[in-house]
Amino acid sequence: MSRKIDERIPQESGNGAGYKAYNAIQSPWNKLYSYQEALHYASRFESVLSAAATQALRIIVPEYSERAQLMCEEAYARLYNTGVYYGDDDGFGIHPFMCGQFAGALIGDKGDDALLMCGRCQDFGTYRAEKELDVCDWDICGSELCRTTTMSLQGQADASAERRRKGPSIDYLMVEAKGCGDRHCRIIAESREKYPAPEHALWESFGPAVTEDMKKVTAEEDCVSESMMFREECGYRFVNGTNNETDSSNQMINMSTAASLYILPAISETVKRGYVTREQADHILKCVLEASGKAMFGERYAIKGCRDWLGVPDSIGEDGRIMGGLIEMLLQSLVCDYSVEAFNKEEVILVINRTGLEITGTKDVPEAHLWMWGGMVKTLVNAQWSLWEEDSPKGKMRIKIAKRIDKFM
Repeated sequence: MSRKIDERIPQESGNGAGYKAYNAIQSPWNKLYSYQEALHYASRFESVLSAAATQALRIIVPEYSERAQLMCEEAYARLYNTGVYYGDDDGFGIHPFMCGQFAGALIGDKGDDALLMCGRCQDFGTYRAEKELDVCDWDICGSELCRTTTMSLQGQADASAERRRKGPSIDYLMVEAKGCGDRHCRIIAESREKYPAPEHALWESFGPAVTEDMKKVTAEEDCVSESMMFREECGYRFVNGTNNETDSSNQMINMSTAASLYILPAISETVKRGYVTREQADHILKCVLEASGKAMFGERYAIKGCRDWLGVPDSIGEDGRIMGGLIEMLLQSLVCDYSVEAFNKEEVILVINRTGLEITGTKDVPEAHLWMWGGMVKTLVNAQWSLWEEDSPKGKMRIKIAKRIDKFM
């Protein structure tokens, strides 16, 4: 009788032997990657998935300004409503005496660093704030996302202002964006009482700013490539201008993504507004994500690179364990609970906690992963293999990887 699950070294192997314990993810073939590497891996994968989902949204709403306006309206309303009830001011270093919308800059600053979007605050005052980013994994999604993140920050800032004394109203503008090809992302927030400017449509959240001459640009050789939690000069801690301080364990370990925060909610909004039915939206998403998944390993060197990264032995040929092992690494990186029901050369069955993938509560994130994985297995392994959901218990997603012939794929 064949084994249901191939032999693998337990993750607790070595306990009590005197070795130091490390925060890491572990492949089925005992390859270990640090917490830092795990976060970067998850961030990049989720950004690629987000970029693919953006393409689906572009099919549904082809006209740029209309699409960007819809995205900005949805994100502003949702983040505003969340912010009205969000009371963790201490967690952002927002002090009780602060007033107005400039305190929203503290929310954005911490969120950026937590999502590995490292950079620096160049200005933080009552009437003006400026944030410069050197790194943004989401830049591959496109410029309409840059506009949307700016307006989501505006929504949080507006909601934050309503929880405290009245102060200056602040207009948040993205004056540079890596999603547009700029070297940096840069948000400049200005008090319109002090720095008047013409009104603009919600989606027109790009600059130029009135205070353009006050902009501070960091030379490329002085830019950073890691968040504060991974830099010695910062004591491996995030610390902001109001002395809010957290270590790396308080960062966004489950990696909120462009897809979960903005793209998939925007697609749901197109369903609400009647652009498409839910079935049509899912069909477009599935087609785009499957194709994107296939493209990930279309070149043979990508397959070799993945096998080497996972530590797959040469004795294992083309079978579903490679895809199953890669999924396990992502789930561990996202701190998503799962169990292994089968892991052998005939089949792989993983039972995944749906809530662990429903990042920020977006319900269709698990399906987005399922569709992308379904495309990936076709090129990472070969076209004989498929990945699908089958007999899922309540609250779980039970995925199976096995050979399957389907005349209507």
